[in-house]
Amino acid sequence: MNTILITTITGIKPVVSLYAYSLGLSPQEISMIIASSAICPALLALHIGKWVDHIGTRPMVIIGNVMYLISLLLTVMFPSFFIFLIQLAMVGIASTCLMLALQKRIGSLGGDIDRTVANYSLFGSVGAMIGPVISSFLYDHYGYHICIFFNMVLIAIALSSEMGMRNLDGENIQKTDEKQQANLQGRESIWALMRNRDMRNAILIGGLIFSYRELFSVYFPLLADNMGITPTLTGLLLSFLGLAMLVIRFTQTSLVGSFGRMRILTWSLFVTGVIYLVTPFSPWIVVLFVWVGILGAGLGLAQPLSTAALLEESSSERRGEVLGFQMMINRVSQFAIPVIFGGIGGLIGVSAIFWGSGLVLMAFGYVTRPLPIYVEKTKNQRKHL
Repeated sequence: MNTILITTITGIKPVVSLYAYSLGLSPQEISMIIASSAICPALLALHIGKWVDHIGTRPMVIIGNVMYLISLLLTVMFPSFFIFLIQLAMVGIASTCLMLALQKRIGSLGGDIDRTVANYSLFGSVGAMIGPVISSFLYDHYGYHICIFFNMVLIAIALSSEMGMRNLDGENIQKTDEKQQANLQGRESIWALMRNRDMRNAILIGGLIFSYRELFSVYFPLLADNMGITPTLTGLLLSFLGLAMLVIRFTQTSLVGSFGRMRILTWSLFVTGVIYLVTPFSPWIVVLFVWVGILGAGLGLAQPLSTAALLEESSSERRGEVLGFQMMINRVSQFAIPVIFGGIGGLIGVSAIFWGSGLVLMAFGYVTRPLPIYVEKTKNQRKHL
């Protein structure tokens, strides 16, 4: 199910931006369309996470898939600027329901959380690898309608598979009003949980990485079009991004053991920021493949590690809420970034979006760096011993 979800998301986003561009929409209008996929989840993600904790993952997965199917029908029937806004708003809500439900389901399996999340993410990487190349090829050769129909078939398969699966133990969590009130009265607010620096940085880094991966999948096709690159080759580059994300995860366990989870998360921001800065200055296809491969490596490590950190730091009954809070931060940045950089891109050009994004990522990499005080304290303790 995660493979299908990521296949459709990574395939549809660049196709929608290209299709809207072909209909005469400006970069500013496309920025508003992309931002619409973030504003509703930004307002609802925390509540969706609480709903996942309350009613279980299966209902949320069904709701998300049905909403996803409906959203794809809209632009096929009524392609216009306002319909694009509505469509991607629904896609944003549907994907939030699906992601939070599936992530919580993975977290309830137990065992080595880093290995479990890495294995789960590998299948998402398969979707990220094949999604752009398939959808871009279908759009380039057969048109937008055929591309959307293919993705609708995939979503229908995911919905059918969920209907045939049994609930995990503990999924049926119907409670009386008295028990619900008792649980709520003894519960800390989500802001109190954010005092944990590792959890706070994991939420921030995970949100940024996801947002800028979405930004890359949307604006890179426009940059590639300005550079004279065909949609099919653009799809290959985005699929190579997914391949790099897939390959790097085979080394995740050993890298975490050697360098530490939070240190790798911080460096992923620096690496991603550098790639954003240099991509507009890379007119050769071979060089672009190198940059995209390095970017995929950084994204491929950051996404599962941030999720693993949150699942490990949070209690089982609040995992959906914590993951929802991360998604809220994610969607807020996903809404603000296209609006800010899309306006800059309309005035200066698409390249400015990549330059500004690179600077922002490197700045947050510095903010979330591991504190040297903790390292020095550990050294002093070892000296005393």
